[in-house]
Amino acid sequence: MFKKIRNKLSLLGPSLLWASAAIGVSHIVQSTRAGATYGYALIVVVVLANVLKYPFFEFATRYTVVKNETVLDGYKKIGNWAIYLYIALTLGTMFTIQAGVTLVTAAIFENWLNLDLGLFLSSLMILLSCILIIKLVKSNFFIKFIKSLILVLILSTVASAILTTNVEADVASDFLAPEILSYVGITFVIALVGWMPSPIDLSAWSSVWIMERRNANSNFTLRDNTFDFNFSYLTTTILAVIFLVLGANVFYGSNVEFGATASGFVNQLVELYSSLGSGARNLILLSAFSAMFSTPITCLDAFPKVLSKCSELVLNERKSKDLLLIIVVVGTLLLIQYFSTEMRRLVDLATILSFLTSPFLAYLNYRLIYASDFPVDSRPHFLIKTLALLGIWFLVIFSFLFVANKIGLIF
Repeated sequence: MFKKIRNKLSLLGPSLLWASAAIGVSHIVQSTRAGATYGYALIVVVVLANVLKYPFFEFATRYTVVKNETVLDGYKKIGNWAIYLYIALTLGTMFTIQAGVTLVTAAIFENWLNLDLGLFLSSLMILLSCILIIKLVKSNFFIKFIKSLILVLILSTVASAILTTNVEADVASDFLAPEILSYVGITFVIALVGWMPSPIDLSAWSSVWIMERRNANSNFTLRDNTFDFNFSYLTTTILAVIFLVLGANVFYGSNVEFGATASGFVNQLVELYSSLGSGARNLILLSAFSAMFSTPITCLDAFPKVLSKCSELVLNERKSKDLLLIIVVVGTLLLIQYFSTEMRRLVDLATILSFLTSPFLAYLNYRLIYASDFPVDSRPHFLIKTLALLGIWFLVIFSFLFVANKIGLIF
């Protein structure tokens, strides 16, 4: 039995890397804030967002295994506009995303160890650690390291949720449950849905990682991929719900005004969790750090690889991944050093780009699977196709709501 379980777990890899990238700010910040602000009311929204986005991430992995090429190759076949859209989105969000996840990780790191290095120095340490892990360890050890982080994350997060089950939040006497159907509420829900479990463009990351896995082990079959993907996707969904429950159990009703920035929000969480005792504080911070540290690692691994692949498709020349890695790191540090006060606006811009392109990327992934040259017997169940069509409309509607909300047409 244990041998069978070990063999199954050995199949985990490409999609688990995607999961470790997805389980970051969307879970630690957005899910926790959802619970802290609205209690359990948004659990359905979190689950629905994960369910309706499921097909588009699954399609990317399925296409890669069946066609033995990345979805980026598929985009290029659909038309130059598709690959240029992806490149523009990546270049428009890359530095902001890397800076954002690095800053949050650095904030947790400083608070956990009671350090006062400054966020720039802490961020530099986080990025250098990521580079060492990516460049100095073998790929199979890299996967094992991420698996270990995810295991620590799962165990510590579940333990934290159990620990806070009987915790009674310090409900303020004048507490009034905030309205979800308000400008602030709708704005928050739209952002929550957009980043849950991750933007659609990250589906190309798992596609690139699968090709690396297949180049190293050609026996990675569609069945193996299905297990890898479903396990990883289910993990991200469950953890999103658990972080929401943590936020609701500890903070809902307290009338605490949370910070607008992700790093500021994390600092408040640390202070508030400290009231539960040092044991609970350290356990929850272990969970948060495990979730966040895997994110800058996988982002820093993915961005150079997808850009290198894009350069091959557009320029017929594969750019050096090491050079692209240096560009990402330097650009991230410059953003943290000189534009940290503008991070909220930059994150807003990245959110807008992700929202407006999500329906298009979802459609592209759908089109790749249901193209005439894709084997019919390798397509997913027709219920997944139905779910995908619902998901595309879901993304279109939320993109419309996002734009309408931004220009003041609603609320």
